[in-house]
Amino acid sequence: MAKKKHGVTASIAASVPVALGLLGPATQPATSAAHPTRASQKAVATKEFSVPLANLQKWSQSVLVTLDSVHIEGHSPVHTIDNDCEMHFGAHTTTFQGNPDGLVLEPMNVCVQPFPGKSEQSNSDWTSFGNGLVNATVSATGVPRIWPEHLAGGSASNPDHAVELHPLTSIVSGSTTTDFTDNIFAGAYRGGVGEATAFSILDAVSVDVTRTGSGVNLSFVGGQIGNFTVLQVNIDRASIVGDGAGSFRMTGDVVTGDSTVPVRLVSIKGTAMNDAIGKLRANSGRTSLEALVLFSLAPEALLDAANKSTGKAESVDRPIQLILYGTPDDR
Repeated sequence: MAKKKHGVTASIAASVPVALGLLGPATQPATSAAHPTRASQKAVATKEFSVPLANLQKWSQSVLVTLDSVHIEGHSPVHTIDNDCEMHFGAHTTTFQGNPDGLVLEPMNVCVQPFPGKSEQSNSDWTSFGNGLVNATVSATGVPRIWPEHLAGGSASNPDHAVELHPLTSIVSGSTTTDFTDNIFAGAYRGGVGEATAFSILDAVSVDVTRTGSGVNLSFVGGQIGNFTVLQVNIDRASIVGDGAGSFRMTGDVVTGDSTVPVRLVSIKGTAMNDAIGKLRANSGRTSLEALVLFSLAPEALLDAANKSTGKAESVDRPIQLILYGTPDDR
């Protein structure tokens, strides 16, 4: 499959909001008086992990962050389109000392996109790239995704971790920079989490943080959790703010049936979705769109709660962050 670098951006720029599936001002949804899963949360096992305060402070400043001195220890094969179409690199770095202290780096859409600089997709190109990185020390840039899916039972390519750079947007190894920004779109992939499960995740998740010196301990309750899904999200246009580096943060909500769950959202510099979000700032009101999203916790929400903690647990307000990839079939 030949690389399509500018087609999506051009089509969205030509007809925002229609091409993005933006439906104009969203109607205010009815709000359920109670969320049934809340009552059973205490019966769900709590996931405990920690993130250094210094990392949360840095990650709250911009959507994309760079981690230096990242030692790559392994990589996965190229995943099929039904299994997220990514590959992942397992790593550790002295610049992140959380618990667990593993990192996973994940470029998007490698099963359909040519390796940067190539004209056709080939799994062997991606695998060769991964082989060349094992035991290398690199700088890696991407969205810091905080999500406790794999706290234990890891491997070289997928170590115990609660933090990923996901999506990974670039790697610098020696004097060579490899950029993956053009891989960030939805395309044919609709995620591995169905709508009902996705909403149960959004409704069930609650997070408490406790600041202990230079560390922040997190207690996460969420039942079954997952990664990618397609959701209809409502965005408050007035909340859209640039991070000073080209990406955007915003707030909104997700509606299923009669229930509404408040969320935070981010879009990524250099993507068609980010270009479209930027255009929405010129208008007031709310906008509804269907998008492929990745579940995460919001660093700024965790930091806000940590700053209020004085050694006691502090509840995190609006903890969920949805990372916006694109609209279905945008390629």
